Amino acid sequence: MKADRSRPQRGRPPTLRDVAAYADVSMMTVSNVINERTARVSEQTRVRILAAIDKLGYRPQRSARGLRMQREYAIGLTIVRPDRRFLDDPYVTEVAAGMSNRLAAAGYGLMVNGVTDVDGLKALLTHASNVDGLAVMASGPRPGREEVYRLLERLHHPLAIIQDDMAGLADTCCFIQDDETGARMITEQVIAAGARTLFFAAPDHLWPAVERREAGVRAAARRRAKVMRIGCNEADFQGSIATILAAFERRGVPDAVVGANDQIGIAAIHAAMQRGLVVPDDLMVTGFNAFPFRQFSGPLISSMRSPAYALGEAAAVGLLSRIDGEGFETTKQVLPVVPAEGVTIRMCRETL
Repeated sequence: MKADRSRPQRGRPPTLRDVAAYADVSMMTVSNVINERTARVSEQTRVRILAAIDKLGYRPQRSARGLRMQREYAIGLTIVRPDRRFLDDPYVTEVAAGMSNRLAAAGYGLMVNGVTDVDGLKALLTHASNVDGLAVMASGPRPGREEVYRLLERLHHPLAIIQDDMAGLADTCCFIQDDETGARMITEQVIAAGARTLFFAAPDHLWPAVERREAGVRAAARRRAKVMRIGCNEADFQGSIATILAAFERRGVPDAVVGANDQIGIAAIHAAMQRGLVVPDDLMVTGFNAFPFRQFSGPLISSMRSPAYALGEAAAVGLLSRIDGEGFETTKQVLPVVPAEGVTIRMCRETL
């Protein structure tokens, strides 16, 4: 009986040649499908090759593929924040998940690193040559963030800045959500419901998104309500409750607490309950982001839904397009935020 030459010999993994033989096409055609160069490959042929890959269990050799394409097939995502437990931040994990899943679909890996400051970043950058592109989420005052972006720019890799906006950098695109508009919208809701004194409760460590949210709160409140800023340690839930309670004692109970995120907003609800206040009758409370854990708050906090996962996907798509030679379509991409209905804002008392 004649051996089936289209099947690999037992005891060795299938090769590109095996896939080509099984699908009855050239090795170049198989390579084009694997590397998503399918402009000249018919849909019928592409489906046949993918079926052969699945049937034989073929897996491309990443290192060999990278050498041929002069690529590493990896993107680096760096988080700059003082807390080493950077993946505890739900916004960071949503962005990383969106990036990772979109990159994986294109055959790329995501290398996630956290550094606490610029010195930590400099040490990390000695390994940055092992990636095809970079993404960064940086916290802290504006001058420090700008130093981070300039350090990354000098590596001459395509760069995606996530949730910050800085012009004048080469080969860079900024991916942000419209935090200012979202914060203005939810603040207008509480003002329309009668709020005239507001606490803006925010992380005590600065994030560019929180800067935009505070700008939106103050824009909505201008000439209509007084805004006082409260700094909270968002990593310490009980500490945030204590901080808000202390603000109640020192400054009086406001009409509303506008949380820069849901964690702090939920802490404000707990502070209100400990003070014997009823939300929203005695105190209105809002949050921001509307990640799934918001469902565990009682009452359900009114919030704005952040497209963090989609932002990660957008950054991945932008970097892949740039790496493939098509370039960034724009220097800035802005995604909208939308209301996430809750029950912690009273009924409207005025028509906006």
